[in-house]
Amino acid sequence: MLVRPRQSLEVLSISSLDLFASALGVFILIAILMFPYYLRQPSIEQDLAGARQELSAAGLSAGAARQSAQAAAEARAQAEAELARAREALRRAEALAAAATETLAESAQDAATAKQELGALGKKVASLAIIDLDLVFVMDTTGSMKNELRDIQVNLSGIIRVLHRLAPTLHVGFVAFKDKPAKQIIRTFPMAPMTTANLERMLGFVQDLRARGGGDVPEPVDQALREAVAMAWRSEARGKIVVIGDEPAHAPNWSRTFEMAAAFQNDLPEDALPRSVSTIFSGQKPRAKDFFKRLARAGGGEFAAHRGQMIESVLLSVLHPRAGRGD
Repeated sequence: MLVRPRQSLEVLSISSLDLFASALGVFILIAILMFPYYLRQPSIEQDLAGARQELSAAGLSAGAARQSAQAAAEARAQAEAELARAREALRRAEALAAAATETLAESAQDAATAKQELGALGKKVASLAIIDLDLVFVMDTTGSMKNELRDIQVNLSGIIRVLHRLAPTLHVGFVAFKDKPAKQIIRTFPMAPMTTANLERMLGFVQDLRARGGGDVPEPVDQALREAVAMAWRSEARGKIVVIGDEPAHAPNWSRTFEMAAAFQNDLPEDALPRSVSTIFSGQKPRAKDFFKRLARAGGGEFAAHRGQMIESVLLSVLHPRAGRGD
């Protein structure tokens, strides 16, 4: 009866030992399995740190890349804007070049036409023989006549030299007139033979003229014409007055102006050579143009609408009685 309790104790002791041994075996097995991991843990941490550094560097590189891309985009936009400006400048330059080419072609055509006209005029002048000539210029010198006065100042010497070659003797006078508000309305250079000394004096007189003033539109054409008619005209020379202007006489004086021109043509001394009043109109207004036409008609001369150079208009008016007559 005493033996049975002991056997129970031994069975219990063996079971606990087996359980412990099993647990120890499992631990050892887990330790063996985990041992490589513990050996690699420092390396993994280093790899992780390296990966983090690379990621940080990649982040910096991405930021730099974005900045570079933005800078490249701005540079491209600037280049495109400059290219657009260059294209616009090229377009304007091409347009200017086209306009210049067209203007040059027109100028060449005008020059060719003028050359032909002057050549024809030269042939007519070469075949023309005129007798002694008395010539008086009556010219408006208000501000609107600046270009015409400059033209006369440049070309008057040439005009006189041409006429002097054609006429055995040549006497020339000049009457310059301005509007009423001017201090000196009429200035005259008395008609004189065109010797070298007189030519120099008359050219000096004309060079001193200035195109200024012009308070009201009408001009004292009648007063200037009276001064021209009163000069010392020769009966043995053909007489010619050339009125140059762009505005008419004052309306109340139109009839008196036409009457003076008609008297200059018709009321001649016995056996005197013909005289006439011609006009060169440089304006645009129809009423003023009508005045200059009627003045030439009354004076038995020629009307010319001035275009081009004054030397041509004057020579046509003096040398060709029918040329330049306009309606």
